[in-house]
Amino acid sequence: MESKKVGGYLFLFLFLAFVGLYFTASSGYYETEERKKTELTAEQIKIFEADIKNGKQIDIENYLKLNEKNYDNHVSTVALSISEKIGLTFEKGINSFFKAVEKAMNSN
Repeated sequence: MESKKVGGYLFLFLFLAFVGLYFTASSGYYETEERKKTELTAEQIKIFEADIKNGKQIDIENYLKLNEKNYDNHVSTVALSISEKIGLTFEKGINSFFKAVEKAMNSN
């Protein structure tokens, strides 16, 4: 009985993970993020070439920096803290789950 319950939970977990990954892939999130990085790189190459033509002093560190804005505020800091705690709790739950699966597999 115990192994059927653990097997059911394992199947449910794998199904939910599959659905989450499927929707992430089908929404094109990863491709969009990679395209943004490529566009930034192309812009930085243009700036680099313009600086060479103008005879400016070249420092490679100036062209490797991503021009991302910092949107940190109190709300995002609290949300990040909560997210980290949820992540740790989830990790403990997963570890406990797999220990139960191991125990169920070894008891048979």
